[in-house]
Amino acid sequence: MRPADRFYQAAYDGTSKPILHGVGRGLVEAYGSADHEPLPDRLRELAQMLIDREAAQGGAGTRDAAPMKLVLVVEDDPSVRDLAVSLLQDTVLDAVACETGEDAVELLRQRGGDVAMLFTDVRLPGGMDGLRLAETVSKLWPCVRLVVTSGFPDVRTDALPDNVVYLPKPWQAVDVLAQVDHAVRNPPPPVD
Repeated sequence: MRPADRFYQAAYDGTSKPILHGVGRGLVEAYGSADHEPLPDRLRELAQMLIDREAAQGGAGTRDAAPMKLVLVVEDDPSVRDLAVSLLQDTVLDAVACETGEDAVELLRQRGGDVAMLFTDVRLPGGMDGLRLAETVSKLWPCVRLVVTSGFPDVRTDALPDNVVYLPKPWQAVDVLAQVDHAVRNPPPPVD
């Protein structure tokens, strides 16, 4: 069984509903048993940070404490968008979803200082695809971590700005969580 499969098995109860103990505990449980390889150091730290956040909020399912920053998910496929949001909602970032690049830019205009990471598909409805969205965000909001994904092999990743991370679909949950960790722990310096 692949590590990502173990993650999904630990994080979901088979009905596509997240188990209440959250992503942090799911990571620890998925990798913590003796018959699996240990959780990598960076992901163990991320899991501990998520567990600590859950404890500070009074337990699983409590959303009273305001998260530090947002992760903006831009995806036209509702099932993939819901999966990404479910995965990300239990991290140290609060997940917000948009269907189009234009909606994402509008949200960034309103709350750009709150957005730590943009996670976007390449193919989006409307006039702005994910590549153009990443380029726009790179120029106007350079402190936002940019992660672009696609299930199509014809994506011109050489056209992406240097600061963009590309994750092919189907992406691995662990890889997305590692990008959240990077966005939180190593944000780019503010631009003067």
